[in-house]
This record gives sequence, structure tokens and C-alpha cells, in this order.
Amino acid sequence: MKHQKGFILLLGLCHCVPDFGDPVSLLSGTRILAIRSEPAEVFPGESVQLQLYAADPRGALTDQTVSWALCTASKPPVENRTISEACLDDGALPVADTRQTVSVVIPDDACARFGPELPPSGDVEARPRDPDGTGGYYQPVRARLGSLWAVGLVRIRCGVAGATPAVAAQYRREYVPNRNPFASTLSAQQGGGAVALSALPTDTEITLKLGISADAQESFLRFDLQTHALTVSQEALRVSWLSAHGSFSVAATSVQDAVGQTTWRTPSTPGAVLLWTVLRDARGGVSVQSHWVDVHRR
Repeated sequence: MKHQKGFILLLGLCHCVPDFGDPVSLLSGTRILAIRSEPAEVFPGESVQLQLYAADPRGALTDQTVSWALCTASKPPVENRTISEACLDDGALPVADTRQTVSVVIPDDACARFGPELPPSGDVEARPRDPDGTGGYYQPVRARLGSLWAVGLVRIRCGVAGATPAVAAQYRREYVPNRNPFASTLSAQQGGGAVALSALPTDTEITLKLGISADAQESFLRFDLQTHALTVSQEALRVSWLSAHGSFSVAATSVQDAVGQTTWRTPSTPGAVLLWTVLRDARGGVSVQSHWVDVHRR
């Protein structure tokens, strides 16, 4: 983008090659970790609670002043972006509340600006949006914390484009809105055996495992654009790993069999270390957790 605002799209953390600096998992300064919506999916006109999660190497940042805004600018089809660039300027509706957790109402025309409905009259560049791979549409939310900018995506319930009236009615009756996922416990292994989080050795590769709650990976109804029929799919889950100390072999990992795992080389200096996990599902849900561990000289 043209705007140099430390912009982050909080749909997931990724790592790419080539490496232009610190790994994305290294929490070397202030970082916006996620924007969470509760509920995770709503109809236009309904209220959601937005919470911005942020941290620095010392720990979680709380009671911060955040500048919030709801994007109103539709993304022209010629723009190769998830959101319109105008959302970072005047194409957004400011939110008066500047707390880190705020309550907002999703605009009534969200499905016209960001969904399958006809765009508002006069918006000649816009067109109905295509759904993502899960059949979903999203209201972008912009947030600024100091010099950091981020955009979160609130999933909105819209109609099913291209479906027959009967299929659309069945979808409305049977579709269950998304819920934010939740992880249960963090555990560690060394050489295939369990090791206590309170007694991790220094400068050692440790396998970290994040246990995911049994109902976090939801099944959901989706309209198949190829067959024009309803089908049941299961969410994919992904965990992002962050810390100010040590290093992760992989910064973001898929959840398999209700477990997300990665390898972490512990720091060479003993002491208490804070780890962060950001669990995301394929429909925009998110859960952020912190985990204190103790590293001891071996």
C-alpha cells in the first residue's frame, strides 16, 4: 500500500521467503496480536464487542487508547487487496469509544458494501463481493494503537448468492454462526518425553503442543458454487506462536487431531519467559492466550 503506517491485516500471521528482518514470531517490540469479535459472526445491524490484543516484550498491553473505525469503502475489483485502500483514510466511520475493548453496531448496509448484495447506489466502482472459501463475507474494522495500524475482519451473515429460493431458505434455517475457538492447555516435550513448563532447559529444542478444545473445530454449512448445493465442511484451525525470547522453527502451524505444535529453541539465559499463542479458525474466529514458562540452566 502507499500508506506507510505499519499496516497489518489480522487474518493470520505468515512467514515468507526471503527474510527481510526478524522472524514474525519474535516479539521484539510493540505488536498488535489480534482483533477479536464477540460474537464471531453477526447479522448487519447487530452489536459486537471488539477487543484489540497487543503486547510488547514485557507482556500484555492493557488499558491502551485505540482509535477504531468501521470501513465503509467497498473494494474496487481492480484493487488487488483484501480491503480498499480508502479504508485507511476517509473511507471509514470513526468509533467514538477509544478503549481497548469497545461495542459497535455493524452497519445495516454491510452486505451491500462487503457481501453479495448490490452495492449502494452511486458506488460505481464496486460490485457484489465473492465469498471466501468458507462462503463468508466480512466487515473490515480499522484500529490504530500509537503508530501501529491493523485491520480485523468481522464475519457477517448475508444471503446466499446464486442459490434457488428453496436452497437459500434451507441455508437460513440450518446454518450455525461461527463461534470463536478456544485452546485448553499448553504442554512441552523433549526427546519424546514430557517436560514441565516450569523446568525447561536452556538452549534446547522443545516441542510445544497446544491442546485445542473438542468443540473448537466446528462443522458448518456452505453453499457450493460449483454444484449449487449445500454441503457440510469442517473448519481448518491455525496457531501462530510468538515470544520475545528463544526461536520457533515454524511461526504458524495447522491444527491436527486437536493439537497445534511447533518446535521452540529455548533461550540461553535462564528465567521466566512469556509465550503467546493466537488460534484462528477458517471463518474468522480468534483466541489469544499467554503462557508463562520457566527456563533453567541445564
